[in-house]
Amino acid sequence: GQTLGLLSTTASKSCVICSMHCVFVAIVAEYMRNQKALDAGVVDTSFDTKRLLPAAVAVAGVAIIELQGAAGAPTVGDALSFAQPIGFGLGYLLLEDLMRQRPQAALPVSAIKLCVVATASFLFFELSPFILHGESVFPPRIPDFAPILNSPSALGGVLYTGLITTALALWVESIAFKRVPATDASIILTTEPLFAAAAGVVTLGETFVTSDYVGASLIIGACILAVLIEDEASDESCDPYDDSGCVPPRTWPEGFE
Repeated sequence: GQTLGLLSTTASKSCVICSMHCVFVAIVAEYMRNQKALDAGVVDTSFDTKRLLPAAVAVAGVAIIELQGAAGAPTVGDALSFAQPIGFGLGYLLLEDLMRQRPQAALPVSAIKLCVVATASFLFFELSPFILHGESVFPPRIPDFAPILNSPSALGGVLYTGLITTALALWVESIAFKRVPATDASIILTTEPLFAAAAGVVTLGETFVTSDYVGASLIIGACILAVLIEDEASDESCDPYDDSGCVPPRTWPEGFE
């Protein structure tokens, strides 16, 4: 969705649409919470829209940083880009559930995810002539790595993005999901534009403008707001006479797997 979307939309709009994963996660997580309450026999339960507030604030912050009046007209690429928040959002929820069931499996899970991505990418490479242009996929093509191998900067970039920002990042993410709810993690991940802007200042000599400061404040405020709302919800769900703890791990309702 991301790659195809970028063929007809801008990177800034794609970034904002992708950041909506935190909204998607918040909606699905709240649905799961309600289903769990209903399954437990709790009749007086409702959809708490307050839990969506941090996600909405975070998306607004990303939009202010990335768009800066350059949104442009809607395109087909915008619609395709919505595969990002849906796919990432479901992935975060499933990863949270898996890590709580198998907390020792962070490394194997990360390795499997990398293998799946590599396989899917290779298949897309082979099928792309047919998908994009209706051409035959036979005989199969062999990727030409010569331009990358002959360029130290290109090879270094591929190794860095593959080993550090992908493999290592996925492993650390899996470890973090043992303790951080998917709703909070998805909001934390919206800080990515802040780190990108900071890297631009350090490496490219770029400068922060007013929109960057406003957007950064909203994103950081969203993270703080998410923690405050989570703490409030935890306090409300605690039984003062129960020493076993509060807020049991989230479980997927029957039929939702």
